[in-house]
Amino acid sequence: MTPPPATKSRRSSRPRSRQPTGRDLSLLEDISTIITHSRDVRDTLDRIVGVTSERMDTEVCSLYLHEARSGVLTLWATTGLDRSSVGRVSMRTDEGLVGYAFQLEEPVMAVDAMAHPRYTYFPETGEERYHSFLAVPVLERREPSAVLVVQTSRRRRFSRGEVRLLRTIAGQVSGIISQARLIESLASKEEERRDFQRQMGDALRELERYQVGDPRPRTTSAQRARLTGIGASPGFAIGRVHRLKTAARYEDAPPERTGTAREEIARYRAAVRKAIEQTGRFRDRVQETLPEMDAAIFDAHRLMLEDDSLIAKVEEGIRAGASAEAALGRVVDEYVRQFEGMEDEYLRERALDIKDIGQRILRCLVGVGEAPKALGHGVILVATELVLSDFLLIEPGKLKGLVLATGGVTSHASILARSLEIPTVIGCEPMGEDSIRQGDRLVVDGNAGVVYVNPPADIVREYERLDREYKAFNRELGALVHLPAETLEGRRVRLYANIGLFSDVHMARQHGAEGIGLYRTELPFLSHRDFLTEEEQVDLYTRVVESMEGLPVTIRTLDLGADKYPTYLRVPREENPFLGWRSIRISLEMAEVFKTQLRAILRVSAWGSVRIMFPMISGVEEIRRVKELLDEARDELRRRDVEFDEELPIGIMVEVPSAVSLAPRLIDEVDFFSIGTNDLIQYTLAVDRNNRKVAPLYEPLHPAVLRAINDVARAARDAGKPVSICGEMAADPMCTLALVGIGLENLSMGPFFVPVIKRLVRAVDFRGAQRLAQAALELGTVKEVKGLLFEGMRELGIIDVIETYH
Repeated sequence: MTPPPATKSRRSSRPRSRQPTGRDLSLLEDISTIITHSRDVRDTLDRIVGVTSERMDTEVCSLYLHEARSGVLTLWATTGLDRSSVGRVSMRTDEGLVGYAFQLEEPVMAVDAMAHPRYTYFPETGEERYHSFLAVPVLERREPSAVLVVQTSRRRRFSRGEVRLLRTIAGQVSGIISQARLIESLASKEEERRDFQRQMGDALRELERYQVGDPRPRTTSAQRARLTGIGASPGFAIGRVHRLKTAARYEDAPPERTGTAREEIARYRAAVRKAIEQTGRFRDRVQETLPEMDAAIFDAHRLMLEDDSLIAKVEEGIRAGASAEAALGRVVDEYVRQFEGMEDEYLRERALDIKDIGQRILRCLVGVGEAPKALGHGVILVATELVLSDFLLIEPGKLKGLVLATGGVTSHASILARSLEIPTVIGCEPMGEDSIRQGDRLVVDGNAGVVYVNPPADIVREYERLDREYKAFNRELGALVHLPAETLEGRRVRLYANIGLFSDVHMARQHGAEGIGLYRTELPFLSHRDFLTEEEQVDLYTRVVESMEGLPVTIRTLDLGADKYPTYLRVPREENPFLGWRSIRISLEMAEVFKTQLRAILRVSAWGSVRIMFPMISGVEEIRRVKELLDEARDELRRRDVEFDEELPIGIMVEVPSAVSLAPRLIDEVDFFSIGTNDLIQYTLAVDRNNRKVAPLYEPLHPAVLRAINDVARAARDAGKPVSICGEMAADPMCTLALVGIGLENLSMGPFFVPVIKRLVRAVDFRGAQRLAQAALELGTVKEVKGLLFEGMRELGIIDVIETYH
C-alpha cells in the first residue's frame, strides 16, 4: 500500500486559492446596492437572480425556498426558466439536484445535469434545454433555508472561483430571506390578531342575538364547509384565501372638492387620459397572449371613457361642488342601474363594463394606477366577480386557484384561468365573509367544481397525495415526449391534441402531440360581440397553423348550439336544445356566416398542413350541401386571386346514430372520418351526461357504443380512408386499449393526456389488444366489458397506467 504523501507535499499540491476579480467584486457590490435599496422582497430577489445570471454568463439563475411546514423546496424567483412556473414548481428535499444540494449543505455541480442520477425533470420550467448545473445552499443560522442555482445550455464546468462567488451571493441572499420570513411572521401575527378580534365580535353579536330571542347558529370560518359550483378550469390547488378587495373605493374619497371646479375638472380629465392609455396597454396584452379573446372589448371601453355624456355628467357634478371621485361614483352608479334594469341579457352584462371603466378612472384619480395586485405566493383568489382588467393586473405565477361567485365557463376570467392552467370554480355560493374569510385554507377542485373550506386533515392529505403522484407520473412521462407511440410489435398509433385556444398549442407541442386532431373554433365566437370577420379568423387560424410548424391541423367548423350560444345570436328557447338547432344545422341556415369561415380556413390551408372537418353530420344530403357551399367559397377566392390548397382534405364528425348507419355511404363523400364519442355516446344511449339523474348511464364502454365505433372504423378501413377518435374516450387508458384493438390508428385528446396514452401504447401487445377488443364486441353488458378489459390490462402488465390515471 502506497503511504500518503508528506504534509508538505500535500500543501504544495493544492491549487492556489483564486482571488476575487474586479468583475466579481463589482457583481457583489451591485447585489449589495440592490439589497440596500430593497423595499420589496420579491422584486429584490428577482433583480438579484437577474444580475447574477447576466454577470456569471449563465442563461438561468433561480432561487428555491424551503418551506419548513410542508418540507418542500419551491421556485421563488428565476430568470431564464418559464416565469409562470414561479410558485408552482416544488419538490421534496430528496428530489432532484436542487434537493441534493439542500441535503448535502454543499454545492452540487453537473456538466450534464440530465445524465446525473438525481436529475428530476419539471416540464413547467422549460429547463430541458439547459445542461450544465450549479447549485449552492443558502444557509440561515447554519441551517439550509434555500438553494441558489445557475444553469447554461452549453456543457460547462464551473471553476472553483465561480462556485465560491455563488456561495458568497447565497450568503447575501440569506439576509433577504430572513427579512422575508420576518415580514411573513409579522403579517401572520397581525392576521391572527385581526381574526381574534373578528371572532370576539362574532361572539358578542351571537350573544346579543340570543338575548333578543334569535338563537340561530352562525357559521364561523373555523367550521368546515364544502361549497359547490362549476369547474371552469381543471386541476386542484391547496392554499390560503386572499379575498379580492377593490383597489379604490368611491366612499373613501372626500365627498366635496377642496379646490376650484376648474382644477378638479382638470384632475378628472387627466385621470381619464391615463385610463385610456391603460386601456390601450390592456388591449395589446390580450391580443398578444390570448387572441381568441375579443380585444375589441377594450375599444368599447375606450369609447365609453371618451363618451361626451359621461364626461359632461361627471363635470356637472364637480361644478355642483362634488369631488371628482364622488361625481364619478354617482354617474357610474346611475349607468349601472340603467343597464342592470334592461331586459336584454347582452345589455345587462354591459353593467360590468361600466363598473370596470369607472374603477379604472378612480384608480387613476387616487393614484393606485396600474400596479399589479399584491398577492403572496400560493394563494387562492376569492371574489364575487372578476373583470378582465382585474385579472390582467394580477401576477398569475402567484395564483394557485380561483373561486368566483359569478361568471360562466366562457367568461373572460374562466378563459384566462384555463389558458394559465389555474384551477377555477365559478358560481360558488355562498361566498360571504361568513363562508370564506381571509386566511382560510381552501382546497379548490376545478375538475369536480368543489371548494373545501378549512378541510379536515384527511382531505388535505388525499389531495397532497394526488399532487405528488401526478407530479411523479408526469416526470416519468416526460421522457416519452420525443418517442413514437407504437406497440411492442412496432404498429404505429398517431396521437393528436384537441385544442380550443391558441395557448393550448404550446401544451400540445410540450406533451409530444403529432398534430392537432380537433381545433374547436367556436370559443372566439362565444367571447366576441359579433361573428368574427374573415380577416379576424384568418389571423387566428394562421397563428395556430404556423405554431405547429408543419404538423397537421384539423379545423372543425362552428359547433354552436345546445349549451354554446353566443349572446349576439338570438335563439328561441328550445325544449331539448341538444336535439335542436345546433352545430351544422346553424351553419347551413346561416350560409354567409358559414362561407366566411370556409374562406378563412381555405386561405390558411396555403400556410400549412390543414384539414377541415364538419360536425354533427346526420345524412348524405347535409354533407353534399356543405360541399356545395365549400365549392362556392373556393370560387369566390379564385375570383379574388387568393391562394389556397386545392386538395384540402375534408372530413366529418360521426357523432349521431344515423351517421353510424350511413357510414359506408358517407365515407364516399369525404376524405376521412373523426368519431366524436362525447355526442355519439349521448345520442346512442339517449343520456344527457350533464343530468345528474341519468349521468351514471353515460357509459363509453357500453357494448352498443363499442359496436358503433367498430362499424364506423370498418367502413373507413374498407374504403381505404383514415378514421380517428376525438372524444374523451381516447384519453381513458381502458377505453384506449379497446380502440387500439379495434384498429384505430389516430387518437386525439387533451394535450395533457398524450404522454399517458403514449405510455400505454408503447407497453401494449397489439395482437393481445385485438383479441380483447374482439371479445369485448361479443359481450352484452358494461360490467362484462370492463371486467374483460381490466383483466386484459393486468395480463398485459399495464394495469399501473389505469390506476395512476384514475
